[in-house]
Amino acid sequence: MLVLAVFMILTAIALEKAVVRRALQAEKAKMQVLIYSLLAAVDRNRTGLSITIANERLFESSLITRNSGLYAMLYDSNGDEIWRSQSMVIRFPKVNKIESGDWQFSAPAFGGKPYFRLLFAIQWPNVNDKLIRYDVVVWQEATEYFRRLDRFRQTLWTWLIVTTLVLLIVMYLVMMWSLRPLKKVGLEIKAIEDRKQSGFELNYPLEITPLTENLNILLNQEQYQRQRYRNAMDDLAHSLKTPLAVLSGLAESGKKDAVDLETLREQVDRMNQIVSYQLQKASNVAGAKINKPINMVQIIKKILSALDKVYREKSVGVVSEMPPSIMLRMDESDCLEVIGNLLDNAFKYCRSQVVIRAAMLDKSQMDLRIDDDGRGLDQEEVQKILSRGTRLDQSSEGQGIGLAVVTEIARSYAIEMNFDRSELGGLRVRLIFQTA
Repeated sequence: MLVLAVFMILTAIALEKAVVRRALQAEKAKMQVLIYSLLAAVDRNRTGLSITIANERLFESSLITRNSGLYAMLYDSNGDEIWRSQSMVIRFPKVNKIESGDWQFSAPAFGGKPYFRLLFAIQWPNVNDKLIRYDVVVWQEATEYFRRLDRFRQTLWTWLIVTTLVLLIVMYLVMMWSLRPLKKVGLEIKAIEDRKQSGFELNYPLEITPLTENLNILLNQEQYQRQRYRNAMDDLAHSLKTPLAVLSGLAESGKKDAVDLETLREQVDRMNQIVSYQLQKASNVAGAKINKPINMVQIIKKILSALDKVYREKSVGVVSEMPPSIMLRMDESDCLEVIGNLLDNAFKYCRSQVVIRAAMLDKSQMDLRIDDDGRGLDQEEVQKILSRGTRLDQSSEGQGIGLAVVTEIARSYAIEMNFDRSELGGLRVRLIFQTA
């Protein structure tokens, strides 16, 4: 805003100087025309040795009207006045000599009034054809000129101030309007801090939408990380109940034989496995960071290449119908975890075929489907492997565990994941997500 005010002031100063310069040039040009008209009225005097100006040949009426504000004089080479206009009522000071053919324009003050003065030096032949120097001087009262100039300055600076104020107000309103989304972001952050909402819920301009989307990803990841730790601790406590009960029973029995010692070792080993698994599971969560877009197609091809080697003896036929690239804002390791689990399950439980298809639902939503021709899962089994608190052995490999992990990671990235019966007869996994 300060820059705008300085710019407007400098513009007004430059404009004022340009107008004053053009106005002075116009006054000078007008007085030059007047001098040329005086020269057109030049005539020799009676002796023929000097010149004079015939009043009856003057077309400017101000020169023959007394005290009109326009005055003209003619000086000889000695600086003596040899002619004056009939408008003269005061005597002006003599002027300094200049070179013949030169013009001298100035704006002196005389008698408490401003004037314009134009001097022109000429040479005129006498009756003997001898060139004699003469000076033609025109004085014009400039009071009205400076009065108009003052009005112009007043108008210019008035409009400058008004325009600057209007522009500043408009800029302020535009700035406040443009900062409204950021103000809403601040209010939503405050609501998130106060636990009144879990993420950014309002609609924002396109310029801010990537920011709020990434912040929502961060918030979701942080929320699911905390939930994951809480769930892992619940699972750990729940899983340790049985081994602890066994150990407690062994401790109460005073005598211990070889079978009891073997049972003790088994329960300790089991507890170590449970603790190791739960700690690994709790830490296996996407870090709270803003992710750059990755190409999911390349990751799928990398996983397929590895699975072809793992299940070489099974000779799984893969049909892939995908665009050249699918860009997604996701951590690469998380993407490998999700797609790797889903494709590994498809390869593991299919009979002989896996189909991967990807298509755009709209301008920003991608639909990725993974189908196999295996036994599949019914809705009850799907709900069982996706629900927490069920009695599933989470320390062993199996489709249920992989899908549970995949579900938690997908939620943290706002990826919609559905399970259905495939046209091939097996399981269909459908992922719907926003492309980058």
